[in-house]
Amino acid sequence: MNKINRNQFQSFPYHLVDPSPWPILVSFSLLSLTLGAVMYMQGFTHGGQLLSLGFSLTVFGMILWFRDIITEGTYLGHHTIQVQKGLTIGVVLFIISEVFAFLSVFWAFFHSSLSPTIEIGGVWPPQGITPLDPFAIPLLNTILLLSSGTLCQKWNKWNKFSVLFSRNLTNISSLALLPFNSPRINTSKRIGPHNIDVLSILIGSLLGDGHMEKDNEGFGSRFTFFQSKCNGEYLLWLYSCLSKLGYCKKEIPLIRTKISNNNELRYYYRFRTYTFSSFNWIYDSFYINNRKVIPSFIGEYLTPLALAIWIMDDGSLYKNKGLKFCTNCFTLKEIKVLQNILFEKYQLESTIHKTGYINQYNIYILKSSLNNLIDIVKPHIHPTMMYKIINSDK
Repeated sequence: MNKINRNQFQSFPYHLVDPSPWPILVSFSLLSLTLGAVMYMQGFTHGGQLLSLGFSLTVFGMILWFRDIITEGTYLGHHTIQVQKGLTIGVVLFIISEVFAFLSVFWAFFHSSLSPTIEIGGVWPPQGITPLDPFAIPLLNTILLLSSGTLCQKWNKWNKFSVLFSRNLTNISSLALLPFNSPRINTSKRIGPHNIDVLSILIGSLLGDGHMEKDNEGFGSRFTFFQSKCNGEYLLWLYSCLSKLGYCKKEIPLIRTKISNNNELRYYYRFRTYTFSSFNWIYDSFYINNRKVIPSFIGEYLTPLALAIWIMDDGSLYKNKGLKFCTNCFTLKEIKVLQNILFEKYQLESTIHKTGYINQYNIYILKSSLNNLIDIVKPHIHPTMMYKIINSDK
């Protein structure tokens, strides 16, 4: 299980593609297609067979190549925000190169027509060339070009409408004909990998106020984040971090209300991630018999960012003497594991105190280790949460 867990993330947001045979296949297919077309047009023997072979191999290679790209972007989660930006820049540069290619052709045409050289007889069009009637084939090509652009825009608008419509009619599966066109990806297809920063945020939140739940079918798991109104900026920052990476909806969480046990009206924010089958190992490790526990591999994922999330969720300065982690929901044995990890990994000295309730304990970071703790987590602490590590009276 641990080996699988370590392979669930990568330490950077970019996609290093695996070796693929399809680019070289498509290259030779296009070469065969071009040679076959020339041979067929010139009447060479077997030109038609070579043309058919080249066309078939090109289509076959494109289908397999597109299949792999769709799998990487839709199912494997490789197309992060940074990868999407790179793809966008690549398309923009391709369009710019095409613009300059056509610019050179038009420039050559206008230059030759305005100032014919002696090599073409000093006249335009050159002698022996009969120009086409601009109101025949050229006019038809122009109409086709403009109408195709208009139809593409109409198709795009219709496609957006169909996506919105299918969100309201999720039972009609025929609206989602292709997996990469579907507004809702099946849970079992969301399989990661997950960046180490994402795992730090998620696992750090589980040490604090974060919760997990499984979907009704049990195929995947998701995270739930909850904060009161006073910590709204922190929760919206968490939402922004995960939303930019495509882990939750784009709609910003709205403030909600509820009636507390003593009949007080309270305001809070809440949002949930999408359901991922690749979150199941986290759920199965942190929840046993519906009780949150500390997994044995917690030390691997207790990064400085995870430690900062834990502090922002459940940490507080204690009488200007140290910092307290509210670990009430964990057993004494589990708390001792956390205490040992804090010392072995970050040299943070701490003590364990009773809370006054039966079998509930908290971890206290000693004042002698507080400066060391601040140096570790301060770069990751949200500005509205600085009061949890730095005394505002100083």
